[in-house]
Amino acid sequence: MMSKTALPALARRCLSTSTSTKESAEALRHVQESEKKMKVPMLDRSRGFLTGKNYSYSIVGPKDVDTANDLLYDTYHPDEPITKYLGLTQGGKRIADADRMVQEIAPNACYLSELEDNTDKVLADVTDPEYKPLAAIHHELRLKNRHIYKELGTDKFFSIRMVGVENSQRGMGVATELIRRSILLAGCLGFSGIKTEATGNFSRIAFEAVGLLPTNTIKYEDFEYEGKKIFNGLNGDNTEITFMRKKFFQSCLKHII
Repeated sequence: MMSKTALPALARRCLSTSTSTKESAEALRHVQESEKKMKVPMLDRSRGFLTGKNYSYSIVGPKDVDTANDLLYDTYHPDEPITKYLGLTQGGKRIADADRMVQEIAPNACYLSELEDNTDKVLADVTDPEYKPLAAIHHELRLKNRHIYKELGTDKFFSIRMVGVENSQRGMGVATELIRRSILLAGCLGFSGIKTEATGNFSRIAFEAVGLLPTNTIKYEDFEYEGKKIFNGLNGDNTEITFMRKKFFQSCLKHII
């Protein structure tokens, strides 16, 4: 999902393979029409700002991959805690594996079967050695949360991967609004659960604002990659990566709006 006014923010998500971009766009229009009928909106602090700025939204599909990646380099990658610590974009470098991930997740779902591979097999598909620690800690966290699929009674989740907001627009509720709309879109597409992996305080606070719950975490100082605590120097406010999830029912979507 992408906000188009001055291109200030980007939210990434996975869609089912049976869901076309056209169907997703129709679902978004349904959400927008429903919002017009609501008399008492929730999350007023973000709604007022975004309404006043006349923001508009669109579904990010395969044809938008290049634009999406450009936005991620402007709003997400440079400030994402792990990427920043590893220096993956230092000197204007591109992250080939992250670019490829964006291209792959645009039309695909996030299924439980994806967790059947161990970390070594997942890392075998990563081309940049410097990116492998980032991929490894994310996959390890997902493996620790396999039980969530069974607890929520589903084999697939709507997954929010990256949320980026332009510096000048931060602190105004843009990220919260993008996440909220992503949840609504997930419900319109028939998903019953949504998940994410928050890598820092900024993302965790934004996800908690719309009701996502933490399940467990991996402390950066404790994580080992190839026998080394590679994130041991990552300190400050961002000390852990957190798996977060939310289950919702179709009949309850109006309470998220």
